[in-house]
Amino acid sequence: MSKSKTSSSSWLPQFNPGDRVEISSDEPGFRGSWFAGTVIRREAKNPNRYVVEYDKLYEDESGEKLLQETVDWVELRPPPPAEKKKVQLKFGDEVEAFHSDGWWEGAITAEHADGKFAVFFRSSKEQIVFEEKELRLRREWVEGKWEPPFEQRQREKEVS
Repeated sequence: MSKSKTSSSSWLPQFNPGDRVEISSDEPGFRGSWFAGTVIRREAKNPNRYVVEYDKLYEDESGEKLLQETVDWVELRPPPPAEKKKVQLKFGDEVEAFHSDGWWEGAITAEHADGKFAVFFRSSKEQIVFEEKELRLRREWVEGKWEPPFEQRQREKEVS
């Protein structure tokens, strides 16, 4: 699941107007993707919903007006911080690849001799080759903290 996860119903994120965020969607064709945007405002009637404006998604084909949507808080996360040290990507890593103006969840299925990586996207069943600079290790936003992906945590627990 690509949404912000909570184990405690008392924890809710607080986003303010102007905050930079990434926005997810469960709409067909967009599952497993995160798009950059900005919080415009919090809904007065439902404080768990926010009006956001996307950085690179537009209302129509003319590309003149940026798309604004009202989304639930579980569809938002802050942009992940840069890794503190260079991450050595490898076969099997869960990553997010920058493609079609957003970050898409996938897994590295091959390392090429030229330093590029093949990434398979479960949602679209596509495999695309990316340069390393277009990839980032997938992280989950859990109760206000970034963590490695759930699957990686499970593998680490099984090994120990």
